[in-house]
Amino acid sequence: MRELGAEIAIDYRAQDFEQLLSGYDLVLDIIGGKNLEKSLRVLRPGGLAIGVQGPPDPAFAREAGLNPVLRAAVAALSAGIRRTAKKLGVRYEFLLMRANGEQLRKITALIDEGALRPVVGAVHPFDQTVQALHALAKGGHRGKAVVSIP
Repeated sequence: MRELGAEIAIDYRAQDFEQLLSGYDLVLDIIGGKNLEKSLRVLRPGGLAIGVQGPPDPAFAREAGLNPVLRAAVAALSAGIRRTAKKLGVRYEFLLMRANGEQLRKITALIDEGALRPVVGAVHPFDQTVQALHALAKGGHRGKAVVSIP
């Protein structure tokens, strides 16, 4: 991970990042649950935790154009994590990934320039997609899994 620019590499399966880190401005949480709660505690006051696994927040409900009943339900789903964030003096936002051609073009340009370097852990031929998915489900996989199409 150091070759990717990481100053600190933590094995989340063997180490508790909450005990090792503090004072961060931003955490992008892709796991959710207890991990998201821990992420809030490594932020400096005013920091931001962005959750990809949820729970969705009221801003997401507004942007999605949900009706008032669904907006209230979404607010209730994230009330606990937002309350915890507020007590800690940090913020929480939900991020829903959407396909966006312009963003993908920008990411491609960053990769081509060498500013981003995706880590490819394994390449599987298309006819072995099912086996590749089973291998991912077992865990222990580093980097992205790529399915190649001949």
